[in-house]
Amino acid sequence: MMRLSELQSRFQSFILEPENGEEISWVGGTEQVPSRYRLSVYANAYLLRLKEVLESDYAAVNRAIGDDRFGLLAERYIRQHPSRFFSLRDFGNRFAAYLGEQVEIDVSLRDLPWLPELAQFEWTLGLAFDSAESTLLDEQAMASIPADAWPALQFEFCPCVHRLDLEWNIPVLWKSLTADPPETVEALRTPGSWLVWRQDMVTRFRSLDEDERLILDLLHRGGSFNDGCELLASQIGEEGVSMRAASLLKGWIGQGLVADAVRRY
Repeated sequence: MMRLSELQSRFQSFILEPENGEEISWVGGTEQVPSRYRLSVYANAYLLRLKEVLESDYAAVNRAIGDDRFGLLAERYIRQHPSRFFSLRDFGNRFAAYLGEQVEIDVSLRDLPWLPELAQFEWTLGLAFDSAESTLLDEQAMASIPADAWPALQFEFCPCVHRLDLEWNIPVLWKSLTADPPETVEALRTPGSWLVWRQDMVTRFRSLDEDERLILDLLHRGGSFNDGCELLASQIGEEGVSMRAASLLKGWIGQGLVADAVRRY
């Protein structure tokens, strides 16, 4: 008699690769319902569930290329990148990179060079929404920080905060594709930096000016407030640093981006 662990291993192998030609005498069957058909019911259900996950995570991509084309791409992705995660939430994490490969080799996708970025944007929206909760720094807490602590102050941003560099007008395309009914918007090359985060259980995004992009990256890398002010001075001149720094901080706190401010040294 086959051990349970071996039976489970064979069953999983068939579910993941139903076309591998594996011998399946370990499954009972009848003339009306053969063994392979019985197993295929489970394999097809598994495939459909993973496709549903991708359709949910990448609804705008699905609308952009249509159900049939998306379904084919999803099936190929599932075969090439079988799930290795305990949670289905993580299954589509390589789909944007996969689309980046496909637009280079699939003739039917070569007129959609922006598609991988759309997938990347959708995935980031999902990450922001699902990120862990954290404490938020408010203006009252900021006001209580001693003046001599500010130069060495480092900011910790909430886990939901993400930044993207995009070559196309992806946020505009995403809005048009997810509208009800969907709207038609032309894909345009408009390089820019974007911030994605969650506030009050709503996923939000906005474009970033160059100086804000640079200072956010610096602070994310552990730069101090003083480092940020020096960077701003190189961008806008020393005269405008105080006002610009105060404006950025006020905006970040009001938008729920900052979790804490700590003097590190």
